[in-house]
Amino acid sequence: MTHHLTIRGRVILAAAAAAAVFGLSGCAGLGQAGAAATVGDTQISTEDLTASVDAVQEQRGEIPGEPDLALVTGTLQRKIIIELVDLACAEQGVNVTQGEVDLALLSYDSQFGGRDAVVQAFLESGVPADEVQEQARLSLQVQALGAALVPDADQSGQQQAVVQYVTGFGLQTGVDVSPRFGTWDPLTLQLGPTPTDLAAPLLTPLALS
Repeated sequence: MTHHLTIRGRVILAAAAAAAVFGLSGCAGLGQAGAAATVGDTQISTEDLTASVDAVQEQRGEIPGEPDLALVTGTLQRKIIIELVDLACAEQGVNVTQGEVDLALLSYDSQFGGRDAVVQAFLESGVPADEVQEQARLSLQVQALGAALVPDADQSGQQQAVVQYVTGFGLQTGVDVSPRFGTWDPLTLQLGPTPTDLAAPLLTPLALS
């Protein structure tokens, strides 16, 4: 896997291998007040979601707050994945240090020809500049978790093990998404379309309010 694919893959959970990696076990009501989603006891607030979406749009030269359903969905899915992997790593005693993250970013710089190019690559995948480090950490966490789960497997086998483990862990922990942002499939670990009767509000800026 190239570093280019590695970067894009972490936006969804270490890659196309995890096109099925993050799901929600049902859409029970609107969830907690102010929460776009909850993962276990952790809230992903609408404010946090809005800030990330606005940052991407601004850095792309777009108008912050303009309706962009794909960006909203992708951003929320990414944040859910980050929370699930964090919890899964904690369960397995997997830790990624800041030093390791810094080295990974330097490696990206070398591969892409500088930090600006790295930031642009992430931005194209819907990750704002101030969340690049978080995505680098996620990439390392997925690698470390795979090595912890099946140390003798190759990279592909380890990624598959991570997908299976996080899927099961997500079902056990529980993921709940506010219906206005979509429905979570716990078996594919992906955020799907909103219920039909809630689709219209998502087409307006009020969807993130």
